[in-house]
Parts: sequence; C-alpha cells; structure tokens
Amino acid sequence: MSTTANTIPLNHPYQKELEIATLAVKRASVLTKKLSDSIAITQKTGTQIKDDKSPVTVGDYAAQAIINHAIKINFPEDEIVGEEDADTLREDTEESKKLNWKISEIINEVQVETESYNKKIGNLDDLNEIFDSIDLGTSQGGSKGRYWALDPIDGTKGFLRGDQFAVCLALIEDGKVVLGVIGCPNLPEIILSNEDMTGEVGGLYSAVKGVGSYYVSLATDGFIPLAEQEKIHMTKTTSPHELKVVEGVEKGHSSHSTQSKIKRILGFNSNTVGRQTVNLDSQVKYCVLAKGQADIYLRLPVSSTYREKIWDHAAGNILIYESGGKVGDINGTPLDFGKGRYLQSQGVLAGNAEIFPAVVKAVSDVLNETQDE
Repeated sequence: MSTTANTIPLNHPYQKELEIATLAVKRASVLTKKLSDSIAITQKTGTQIKDDKSPVTVGDYAAQAIINHAIKINFPEDEIVGEEDADTLREDTEESKKLNWKISEIINEVQVETESYNKKIGNLDDLNEIFDSIDLGTSQGGSKGRYWALDPIDGTKGFLRGDQFAVCLALIEDGKVVLGVIGCPNLPEIILSNEDMTGEVGGLYSAVKGVGSYYVSLATDGFIPLAEQEKIHMTKTTSPHELKVVEGVEKGHSSHSTQSKIKRILGFNSNTVGRQTVNLDSQVKYCVLAKGQADIYLRLPVSSTYREKIWDHAAGNILIYESGGKVGDINGTPLDFGKGRYLQSQGVLAGNAEIFPAVVKAVSDVLNETQDE
C-alpha cells in the first residue's frame, strides 16, 4: 500500500462524509458478499432454484437500510436518491414476512461482525426502523441542494451469477458529484483480461473532488485515511495495440455490435481485440479504468428512448475524473446529474484524457454511418 500523505490535505472539506460513506459501504459490502457467496454455494450443490432472485432482493433492501440509516444519523438534512421503498415489505403477506425475517437476520449478523462501526453509523434494531430507513431514498434529486445517490447492489445479474457487482454511493451538491465510494466485493486486485484476473479479491474505491481517487482492500478494518490508501491514476495510453476496453456483460444494457465497429475504427487488431476487451458487470468497470487497468469504457444506448439512472454512474463518474480521465455521453458532453433521478442524455463513454477525443469521434462516425444505412 503506497503512502501519499504529502499530497492529501489533513482535513479536506468532505472528511466526515467520506468516513461515514466508507463505513456504510463497507458494512453493506460485507452483507452483500455473504449473500453472493451463498449463491455460489447453492450453485455448486445444485440446490439453487432457477430464477430465484430472493438473495438480491434481501441484499437490496438490507444494504439500502444500512446506508440510508448511516446518512440520516450523521447528515439529517441530506436527501437520498435510492432505488427501493419498503411498501412491499410492509404488506401482511407470507412472502413479505419471509423476506423481512431474512433481512433482519442478515442485518443483525453483519452489525455484530462490524460492531466497531456502530459508534459512527449506528445500528438497526427492529423492522420498523429498517422500513423507515429504506423509505428515506425517495428524493427526486435535481440541480439544487445536497443529496446522496445510492445503488445498494449495482449489477443484479452479476450478483446472481456470483460474479461482479458493486455497492455504490455518491454525494451530489447542486447537481455536481463531489464524492464517490464503491465497494467491489468480488473484484480481484489485478485485471488483465477476461481470463486473467488475479490478486486479492475485494476492493474499495473512493474519490473526493479536488483530492483524487484511491484504492484500498475491502478486508481492511474500519476507515483507512486516504494518506494510507493507494492513490490511483488512469493511463495515458493511445496505441491501439495496448488499449483495453471494458464493456458490460449483458447485451441488453449496451450495443455490443456497434461497440465492435468503434474498436475497429480506433485501430484494434481483429486477432487481439478479444483479449483487449474485458466484460464486467456494474460500476466495477469504472474502478478498473481508474486504477489504470483499462483505458476505455463503452456503454452505447440500445434504444433512443433509454435513459440511465443517476445512481448507476454518479460514483464512477467522479472516480474517473479524479484519476485523470473523462466521462461523457455519446457526444462526449459531460454527464449532468442535476436533471433528476435520470440522466437526460444517451449512452456513457469514459476514457483516459488522451484517448477520449478519439473515442468520441469514432462513436460519432459509427452512429452517423448507422443512420445513413
């Protein structure tokens, strides 16, 4: 772990916010990792029920409750843009009772394991408190004020495969992302290709506006000051022989065929492009870029009407900027997080600062060519 104490302000403006966000995301990451591992076990034993999404449902609710509660007791005036509400859980049905029992059980279990966090982020003692915490995520966002954007489990299908997913939390002020924390419970430390991923599994990625982007193992206990974390940077690579691209696993989330055309325009060799493309679920893609293990992120829209949710990109957005990269829509225009719960733009592109203009031009050329056909 490298030390960068001389480059980090001892008391940067978001010191407390970063500490609380870190502890909350770490506790939620421990919880979701438990559920993810349980899926892997049932897959191996053959006892998994096909299409059983209950682990991700439990994880979404429980992680949102934990993180919302941590924000509320520390920053009571802040709003939260979250995915879930507790309406279903409050229903008097057998299914709801079963879900509630599982949610309470795993929250209690994880709170015991991370008991040292309680002083900073509190703990949830009963179901009503859990429901109320989940329901704090109703903010509509916007261009004014201060609010958090939360995705308790980003990458549902990856989670259900026992593969990549992330716990993502960002702080937005007047429509601008100023802080992001991403927990990646299943992400190996070193990503070289789809077939070559090694090193310690589980990482925490953080970024603070004007301070930088940082990596530390999820296995570390409590909050590690930034001075003791590894400061991470994007590459400056422009050679098509060295470039690496990260894309989603699910074809329903982005147009892989169009992305293949873009890579050809950028000069990728058809014999090596497979090894230069890494497929990952969720915002872990931003983490891999920020750490300098890839250079380009392509997420092209599958339809003209689809709009991205702000919680799917806010934390990753600041991670890229603070590590020296750029993020934009298909036109290269910076993403606007001040328009509500959705981005009012199409697609997402990210890359190191040197290659980003060429990526935007390649996207434009391919999309214009497609329109002319």
